[in-house]
Amino acid sequence: MEKIKLILFLTLLCSCNTSEKKITKVERISLEAEVITDSIHASLPGRLIVFNDYVVWEEVFASDKFLHVVDLQTRKEVGRMGDVGQGPKEFSAPNISRSYDDYVLVSDFGTKHQAYFSIERFLAGEDYYIPVPNSIKINPKSNFCLLEIERGQFITLQPNSDKLLEHWTRPYFYSFGKFPIPESLRKRDRFSYFQGNVAYNPDLKKLIYTSYRFPYMAIYTKSGKSFKLQTEVKGKFDYSVSSGGEFKRSRDSKEGPRELTLTLDYIVTVDRDLSIDQTDENEVGRDPMKLPHTVFIYDYEGNLLKIVNLGFPVVRIAADTKNNTLYAIVVMDDYVLVKYEL
Repeated sequence: MEKIKLILFLTLLCSCNTSEKKITKVERISLEAEVITDSIHASLPGRLIVFNDYVVWEEVFASDKFLHVVDLQTRKEVGRMGDVGQGPKEFSAPNISRSYDDYVLVSDFGTKHQAYFSIERFLAGEDYYIPVPNSIKINPKSNFCLLEIERGQFITLQPNSDKLLEHWTRPYFYSFGKFPIPESLRKRDRFSYFQGNVAYNPDLKKLIYTSYRFPYMAIYTKSGKSFKLQTEVKGKFDYSVSSGGEFKRSRDSKEGPRELTLTLDYIVTVDRDLSIDQTDENEVGRDPMKLPHTVFIYDYEGNLLKIVNLGFPVVRIAADTKNNTLYAIVVMDDYVLVKYEL
């Protein structure tokens, strides 16, 4: 791999033993959206999580409650939970992820505050706030991304460390994971360019990382208490790194996937299909109308199977590893929660 340029195509799949498999043909299809609710009234919808018959979506700039719960059967919002603030049961900068059973894991960015929100208790009108027990609570260097893969086992993303990921089972943790590029970056650039999404399929024991800023995906397989790199998928990306570790990217280089979710059979990312969409990523900013309309569908070996046009700019996606239904928040006239069958 050259120091200055990484030139590989999205249709190349590189395994961790350096062998390569080429995707000779990628199917491109369009799917019709089935509207769940058009009552997504927020300046910016945050993360989306699926729990059996319910969907939870986060309101990023909420002033009171930051989580909305939608019943997929009635297609109505049944309530909100999660208080914004500085109190003992409040969160000022919440980060949410799906935990085991029907729990949402909520952590407060920059603090040690962690709790579970029980969907079942919330629906029953009971106190849904459950502090993470001290016996399993962890204190990583960074909790920007915190994912509980099994009861008491956590994955954190650590862009400023020597390894990209940490696996915690209190009181122990170990570091693992490759960065999207081999060069060493200065601390400020590491944090900016190595952030990304992490998702886990508990049935297949597959951990997926995608980078926001690089067209890069890594697939790890869990064996016992360790993770082994199975596959890397690398796209075309032009950049340079100075002797002081300053990172510079080519203006026309492709961004990485904006969203990541896992279904029964597929890894799904929100990505831009450059064959039909030449939007300048540098001009997207916070304009939701300039977001990609497409999702890329991979198998769990990292093979790109198809590119699906969802028909609208895609803000968020979520799924359950028990089926191949994809839920999304898209932009029509307003934000709308929809679903697709993959």
